[in-house]
Amino acid sequence: MKPYERTSIQQKLIFPSVFALIFVALIFYKVLPLAQDISRSRFIIGELRADLNEQNQLRPIYLTLEQRKKKSLPDGIAVNKLEPLKISDLAELPDAFEALARESEVKLVSATPQVRSLQGGREMLLVDINISGDFMSYSLILNQLNKIKFIETIESWSINVTGLGHEMTLSVWLAIQ
Repeated sequence: MKPYERTSIQQKLIFPSVFALIFVALIFYKVLPLAQDISRSRFIIGELRADLNEQNQLRPIYLTLEQRKKKSLPDGIAVNKLEPLKISDLAELPDAFEALARESEVKLVSATPQVRSLQGGREMLLVDINISGDFMSYSLILNQLNKIKFIETIESWSINVTGLGHEMTLSVWLAIQ
């Protein structure tokens, strides 16, 4: 094109329009996603600040509970070191609960291990125990259960009154190897 020739309006607008299209594409593909990420980040920061404020409010309560936990237990309550029961000794489990019931002056009705509790490679076994006897003897059996080293925890405990007397049902978790 020679300097003295006239250019059309279309030719004059090609470069600015291409520049404008590139600028608009840049805004849509780069700037807007970044702005959305910033908005999301601000929202997450707000949630984290709210959680932090809540934790700061609960911290004094947590510290007092930790101090209480470090104190010694009252008389009559003992915490035994947990010694898992060997799988080879599981066959003797009904005899152990029968002896426990005799010592506590109650009658063992049944001791049923829940085999499904062993699924998933757990090292604990749930055992349901039914005991019948005098209501006052139940405190003896609870004291005896506290002395057994392979009992992890008592999950549930209920006392039912039947026509034949009182019946206690316990579900206990046993630590096994």
